Amino acid sequence: MAQTALQLQEASARNLLINCAQAQAGDRVLLVGELGDNPYFDSELCPTVAKYAESLGMKSEIIFAEPGSDADSFPDVVRDAMNRSDRTIFFSRLGDQVRFSLPDDSRITVMAYTLDLDYLSSPFASVDFLVMKKVHDALLSLILNASSYRITGECGTDLVSEIIPGRAEAVADFALELFPVMIFPPVICHRMNGKLSIRNFVTSTSTRAFEGSTLILNEPIVATVEESRMVAFEGPPKLVEHLEDQLMRAAKLTGGDPLLINSWHTGINPGTFYTQDPYKDLDKWGTVAYGSPRYTHFHAAGIDPGDAAFHVMDLTIAFDGETVWDRGRFVFLDRPDIQALMTPEQAGLLNSQVLHQIGI
Repeated sequence: MAQTALQLQEASARNLLINCAQAQAGDRVLLVGELGDNPYFDSELCPTVAKYAESLGMKSEIIFAEPGSDADSFPDVVRDAMNRSDRTIFFSRLGDQVRFSLPDDSRITVMAYTLDLDYLSSPFASVDFLVMKKVHDALLSLILNASSYRITGECGTDLVSEIIPGRAEAVADFALELFPVMIFPPVICHRMNGKLSIRNFVTSTSTRAFEGSTLILNEPIVATVEESRMVAFEGPPKLVEHLEDQLMRAAKLTGGDPLLINSWHTGINPGTFYTQDPYKDLDKWGTVAYGSPRYTHFHAAGIDPGDAAFHVMDLTIAFDGETVWDRGRFVFLDRPDIQALMTPEQAGLLNSQVLHQIGI
């Protein structure tokens, strides 16, 4: 029997609190919500999850704060509250901004990408975090044991790259836990060569906020990539000029190379969805849509992870010849050893045939 929205909501809250944050009865759980003129996260998320936390014997505290421009402008009131808590869960872009730079701490911190109660009341958030983590770990093991990969697409993208041995050199680990499991740590581009089709739009990477961070592309631009740098662009001259200016402005935030492609990741959560018009707020769209297997996200322009993001859809990606995504479908999930990690119910939610609309 299908679960009701309320049952899914409760399952998601328990999944978040117990399986992801590893909170127990008696723990102090801080829930950080978002203030501001254009909040991405529904204000009802914090009190809703607090209610479930209290029912599980946990002590909850709620703080609302406005996101700053970057990790350096992190609010002291939130930092102080984190210091007196056992677990912190962000329903706020504040968590996104420190996903690579949170101070090392033994206390678990979580960035939750459930934008509103509809996300919390869906399989996107209720599918077992521990199972998804096993899938994630198996994929990461495949990546770290590969020597190279190829990324291709009907859009014209065709890139080959090497992987540097050793986790610290191969991927950029996150400083906090992501809920639900959305991606693997970004793969660092090493000797990447080929063609990258940049289309639809360019946005920020959510690490730092800056004015005019979104550039709409009415026509595609194809970048020639040599040694992980974009060395030439093919497309309408004026549009190419706008793109180059965008990359220069983004790179100035850190003083890095505007033409460098730093890293990339592709979504691994087939339950990801987005029902609104992405063009109403592309940064908000990207906050959750990046978990979709359809979506490959390149970080560029500046010191890693860079401050410009390219969004490429429906790619085929293979590591040492083994196809992991096939035209935007996460076929890695269909491997017998991966399906063996799941119950039949979980397997019905985690396979390459499950693919929701994300608006593009």
